[in-house]
Amino acid sequence: MQFRNLAFLSALCATTVLAAETIVYPNTIKTGPSTALYVSGESGFDGPKMSPGINATTFDWWYFDAVSTNGNAAVVMVFYLSTDLGFPFVPPLSSLSVDIFATFDDGSLVFLPLNNLPYKAGQATVVTDGDGASGNWQGTGFSFEGSPDLSTYKVMVDSPVLAIKGTLELTSRAPAHYPCGPNEAGQRLDVSPNVGWANAMPDADAVADFTVLGRPLKFTGIGYHDKNWGDRPFTTHVASWYWGHGRLGPYSIVWFDVLGKDGTEYFSSYAAKDGVIIATKCGPGSIKVRPTGHNSQYPPKITSGNPEGLHIDLDLGAEGMLRVNVTAHTVLADAFLYYRASGLLAGGVDGGPQYTGVSVYEEFKFQF
Repeated sequence: MQFRNLAFLSALCATTVLAAETIVYPNTIKTGPSTALYVSGESGFDGPKMSPGINATTFDWWYFDAVSTNGNAAVVMVFYLSTDLGFPFVPPLSSLSVDIFATFDDGSLVFLPLNNLPYKAGQATVVTDGDGASGNWQGTGFSFEGSPDLSTYKVMVDSPVLAIKGTLELTSRAPAHYPCGPNEAGQRLDVSPNVGWANAMPDADAVADFTVLGRPLKFTGIGYHDKNWGDRPFTTHVASWYWGHGRLGPYSIVWFDVLGKDGTEYFSSYAAKDGVIIATKCGPGSIKVRPTGHNSQYPPKITSGNPEGLHIDLDLGAEGMLRVNVTAHTVLADAFLYYRASGLLAGGVDGGPQYTGVSVYEEFKFQF
């Protein structure tokens, strides 16, 4: 009997540890504190990071993208828990919203944002299972499903209001990481002050199959998924940043180079080779990202134009310095303070083979 009780207790404990957590977010703005998680736990990598939810000046979002292998076509989708005070690029009158950027092979771009429902209607549900997360922004027709081990994600859209229907399927090619290290407990989560970051899929094989405003958008290529969150309004502490990801020969790379309003530069670098992490760190010397060509002023100003590309120096430690040139290829978003593009990659480690590839990258600029 004691053995049976012990076995039952062990099974119960295992069930408790592995049980999925479901959080329902009403379309209301909390008036009390909203606390950010900035140290990683044993699990819940892709789960919500603001507790007990967002207030008027905080944010939490899930980001997905994919770009075709030639860099021509792309799709970007973001699921937001945020007001336009927390993050100024979301629609007003709601704390729940989604948006989609669809770029066709001919370079034409469709941007469609959608509130969950105006004012207090609607809700979003996020289920955290293992390290993965699944979400449903009810009322929008947008949802996503992630596996507990972060190996697969699927984003589903069925929105008659926006005239969009389809799916994005992602299969991981590189392990998840935090700003300064791998997916393990005790890692710091802030990529810059008051901004958290968790990169569930640094590189993925992507299959996009959508119909957007009656036009097919179908391609295979590389994909990506991460999430950001923060406990202060985004524009109060970020002066500018360069972020991006790409696949360069055997390398999967992710870069973050942020300039704070205090003039301090913050860094995060990631590289995996043939699916194995070889660099994931933060701090000076880990990576340097600078604009190139026309409009290459650094730091960028609000009045600066969009750069022709980027140059990246990414320290791989014993493997050497990976130097990559990013050439802007197709504009994926252009909103004065914000710019996103697909980029063609060329580069390699000093003295080693040179490779080509494709990427998605962005620039924020909030200073005069």
